[in-house]
Amino acid sequence: MKLIKSKNSNVNYLAKIVDIKTFHNHPDPEVNKLKCAYVDGYNVIVGVDEQPGTFVYFPTSCQLNPDFLRYANLYRHSEKNADQTKTGYFNDNGRVLAIKLRGCVSEGFLIPTYIFNNWLVDSVQLGLDEYTNGLEFDTVEHNGKSFWVCKKYIVQTYQRREYTGKVRKGKTYDRVIPEQFPEHYETVQIKKVPNPIQPNDWIHISEKIHGTSFRAGYVLCNNKPTFWQSCLNILKGQKFSEPIKEYDYLYGSRRVVKSEDSGSGYYKAEPYKAAFEVLKPALQKGMNFYAEIVGYNPDGSYIQKDYDYGCVPPEKEEYIHEKNFKVRVYRITITNVDGQVHEFSPREVQIYCLTHGLTPVTEYYYGKAMDIYPELIQIVNGDYENPLFPDDWYPQFLESLSNDDTFDMECNSPSCNNKVPHEGLVIKIDNMKSAAFKLKCFAFLNKEQKQLDAGESNIEDEN
Repeated sequence: MKLIKSKNSNVNYLAKIVDIKTFHNHPDPEVNKLKCAYVDGYNVIVGVDEQPGTFVYFPTSCQLNPDFLRYANLYRHSEKNADQTKTGYFNDNGRVLAIKLRGCVSEGFLIPTYIFNNWLVDSVQLGLDEYTNGLEFDTVEHNGKSFWVCKKYIVQTYQRREYTGKVRKGKTYDRVIPEQFPEHYETVQIKKVPNPIQPNDWIHISEKIHGTSFRAGYVLCNNKPTFWQSCLNILKGQKFSEPIKEYDYLYGSRRVVKSEDSGSGYYKAEPYKAAFEVLKPALQKGMNFYAEIVGYNPDGSYIQKDYDYGCVPPEKEEYIHEKNFKVRVYRITITNVDGQVHEFSPREVQIYCLTHGLTPVTEYYYGKAMDIYPELIQIVNGDYENPLFPDDWYPQFLESLSNDDTFDMECNSPSCNNKVPHEGLVIKIDNMKSAAFKLKCFAFLNKEQKQLDAGESNIEDEN
């Protein structure tokens, strides 16, 4: 038996084995029935009787296997539990909530591994002898079969259209060369990564906006050969119908290539084609733009409920950029004919956009991490070139950043007319690597949770 990551697992919703050696008090001295533990950058509240040991950590907004919840008597409604005299914390949907208890935020859920192991024994008559600290997983695999433990919670009010990798009728997946038009990487929750930022790192901090992910490229595609091109294929020792690689335009959502089906009625209600027309003039050969579309859809609905970003609903047949919707670029790459990718630095993205008539995401800060909060470092004998950093510099840095209103943290969105919570920040280390971290506001998470509880779907999960 093994604990594994499934093929389509999302890094932000994986369970993790953690050794908790110490707990700390709830910050409110009057609270005596709760205590806290740190899991990477997360604070998790547990009962005061919990003892140090090995736990399974489940992150906020993941959904737990209902059979596990039943076995461990974790449901709030006792009739769903194995022991109906006991009650837990979970609603019927099994979603882990970020909650504030007496002024202290708890982000995630901890349960001792022995309870998890007992569930495995009850389920497949076999447990694990050892749990490796730091192991991340979402699935149990045994004798060639597997079952899920946790996954991202998604409101089931629609059928997602997914890229399956299979060729279907028409040209949708015939033309797309995956390495030429890749999906955007998963932006990792910064709190789940131990010490990802060092004081001397040059970092870029930008506004995280709440819309729908978009990508557009002018890249090599597999085009159907003409008769004469097919004849040349034969002379080259290739198949008669071997596709011809030519540069062409593609666009889509995070997971779905929309450009190939842009004529269908389903897609006419979406903002992607209009966003593509905004970016198209600035695309060069081999270039991919990754952006966020915010505001309203062509049918007048919000792209994300209540998040207007200074836009107004379209009237009649109009759908105007910067009036009804906005496109904000956050990433640019160039891919050569061999599939090798050059990643623009965060500042290069800003400069390229501003010199080509596009609007990048709002930049909050660019510079050394240590310069944001100089009070966290020590200057000895006036030597500003070699400051001293305390061992807990990063936890203090993250705590300060999480509550800094100069970055609009825990404030209303600075870009919306409606009073809605600011989503948070995107943080990139300027090292030319394809990686980014996100830091979300608790107020935003709380609003998001209420929408999920109301059964409201999210365009990001649909696309």
